Amino acid sequence: MKSLIVSLCFLSTIVSAQTDSISNNIKSKLNHHALNPVHSILLYIENEDKQFIYNEGLGLEKANGKAVTKHSAFKIASSTKLFVSTIILQLQEEGKLSISDKVFPYVEDIEDLNFKNFHNLDSVKYAKDITIKQLLSHRSGLADIFTDKEDAFFALVMKNPNKQYDTTSIIQLYYQFHLNQTPHFKPNEAWHYSDINYVLLGLIIQQIDKITLAQSIRKRIIDPLQMENTFFEFYETPNKQVSQINQYLGQTNFSNINTSFDWAGGGLVSTNADLAIFIKALFNYKLINKSSLDQMIDVKFTKTDELRYGLGVYEFYINNNVYYGHFGFYNTFIGYCPKTKTTLSYSISQATPSFNAYTFISQLLNYVDQ
Repeated sequence: MKSLIVSLCFLSTIVSAQTDSISNNIKSKLNHHALNPVHSILLYIENEDKQFIYNEGLGLEKANGKAVTKHSAFKIASSTKLFVSTIILQLQEEGKLSISDKVFPYVEDIEDLNFKNFHNLDSVKYAKDITIKQLLSHRSGLADIFTDKEDAFFALVMKNPNKQYDTTSIIQLYYQFHLNQTPHFKPNEAWHYSDINYVLLGLIIQQIDKITLAQSIRKRIIDPLQMENTFFEFYETPNKQVSQINQYLGQTNFSNINTSFDWAGGGLVSTNADLAIFIKALFNYKLINKSSLDQMIDVKFTKTDELRYGLGVYEFYINNNVYYGHFGFYNTFIGYCPKTKTTLSYSISQATPSFNAYTFISQLLNYVDQ
């Protein structure tokens, strides 16, 4: 008994030291007065085998704001794609679609979409050749509003930062920027990350489920998993009041901007604890079966400057361990390492911090892996 007590005390000391080291490293990166301020960092690390959990929020919601906590919520941005991909694979399991299906039959009746003219390359129309799988894996060739027309898009947003977008106005932007005339390649010839792929997937979900995408995500994922602090921002009213941090691109506070244009490509708000519930449910086959998950994480090479990508999921190496998950615009991430049974979720609150986020997170995980 004495030896057991000594062992437990020793383990407790180790865990306390790990926790303190992680917190101190996070505090060293907070800077409320920098050109690219980092007002808060929220971090969740759980290693099931080692029975280690770190879940903390440090810093302020904004400059001179109130302190964040581990319960603080944040825009998860493109990590929303994991949710959309999961629903598409659920629909496949239900026999309502196949990811090898062509997109056209699912969306041809949507007003204002004009899908047959959605992908015109060298005067040839390729839209009808695009498959659902190519949308999931960003291999459709479709251009992206946010990256291919970045300057024009953000100028438009800043001109009217309170504008409420919907699917019609998002598609209107796509045509306004003539992106249907400037795809990057024929379907399935290469890889190009484009949120428009996920806009189309969101439309497919709505066509099949006969409810809004926000309602589908809630019905299929949020409510069954009791993710009480997660909601589709600007498209539904949250079930409870959540304290939400401010998130930045340089000095620009995107929490003062209506980001409803993100929709299926990045519209969810959540907490680290809720995201941990989601990613563990995904990898424990509570949302989709093993065959579907295997399809999701069957990653392929992309471009020389990009990580390998599957169906709405990146493959991400940290300290020689493989994580599967997704990044978000404001330096957010949710992922899972099957080998070590480690869940990782974080928000750095700044899209362009002065430090390398990958190196920083790797250093924090060193305290758990050692």
